[in-house]
Amino acid sequence: MSVEAISWALNLAPVPRDRGGKRNSACKAVLIGLANHAGPDGAGAFPSVRTLVRYTDLSERTVRTALARLATEGIIRPCDPAIVAAKIKRADQRPKGWDLAMHLVRDDLDGEELAALEAQFPGLTARVTANAQAGADAASGVQPLHPVLEAAVDNLPRGVQPLHPVVAAGCNQRSNGVQRFPERGAAAAPEPPMEPSIEPPPAAHARAPKAAAVDSRGPAAEAAAVEEFFATLGPRWLLSLRQRHRLTLAVQAALAAGWAPAALARYAGANIAGVRNPYAVLASRIAPGELPAPAQPSPRPAWCGRCNQGTRRLEHADGTDAGRCLRCHPLGGAPAAHDHEAAPGTARAAAPGTVSTREALALAEPSPGGRAQETPGRAP
Repeated sequence: MSVEAISWALNLAPVPRDRGGKRNSACKAVLIGLANHAGPDGAGAFPSVRTLVRYTDLSERTVRTALARLATEGIIRPCDPAIVAAKIKRADQRPKGWDLAMHLVRDDLDGEELAALEAQFPGLTARVTANAQAGADAASGVQPLHPVLEAAVDNLPRGVQPLHPVVAAGCNQRSNGVQRFPERGAAAAPEPPMEPSIEPPPAAHARAPKAAAVDSRGPAAEAAAVEEFFATLGPRWLLSLRQRHRLTLAVQAALAAGWAPAALARYAGANIAGVRNPYAVLASRIAPGELPAPAQPSPRPAWCGRCNQGTRRLEHADGTDAGRCLRCHPLGGAPAAHDHEAAPGTARAAAPGTVSTREALALAEPSPGGRAQETPGRAP
């Protein structure tokens, strides 16, 4: 609340007139309600329409009509939205703010009224006289020497204003002048996030350049890999286009770290039971700080030259399978799939048309005479 603004609204404000020439009482009541929330310079008044209705006992429609008429007459003008945003965080609850044009003075004050108001408003008589002279000069076509501007004008040390002053910041350049204290408050209030953040933690930020350096795919390949990831997830994970766009950065970071699109989709979409927010669950699972390193496949041994190069399995003379090659098969050290464990101390009987792993190795190794060894009980 400002006494200066309320005094101006009560005594000096040029309230619009009705058709009969009488000043509109609704406009004046609304203007006084705005002044009750304005600063000493008339800036930053943002009461809600409901508050003005409570002040004036008018209907909401009448209050809105009075605000529109005051704005049309130039008595009030919209204020900086950042001032309202700094006070009220939620955007859906911010009323419209107004600035009062306190440099305007009504033109129907007589000599007695000016003398009575001079003590409360020093220099009022000179201001009214200057405004009247400026109006007479404008009507006669004479331009004033120092035009009155609503924008701020710098006060020069010698007190002489230029004929056409440029728009300035309102600084006081006098040695004994007082600078205005800058207004505080945030330029814009932060909005509450609607979705969980997927920004990686600081440790992941440090690893991001390295992962980006390893990934040498082009934009088209990256986009195709991201689409493959979402396609592999399937229709069980319902995501909007906006949620997919937000997950794209985390998916690209995982792909750059070495994950395959299908493997990443299988890991992130492994369990959907009880999931109420698919976006939040996926964002948590593929976050760089939570996602483990991808599993690297074991290197394949070099081909030994004695088995099938493609399957790395041994074959009989008639082309039937003889089991894994113990020399170059990745799982050569484990027993073959068709081999079954025999009881200790007993011989394991081979199925008809097959040989054991030991016999297969004997078949694969050349004999000293240049012929392969024959398995006992089998035709050469």
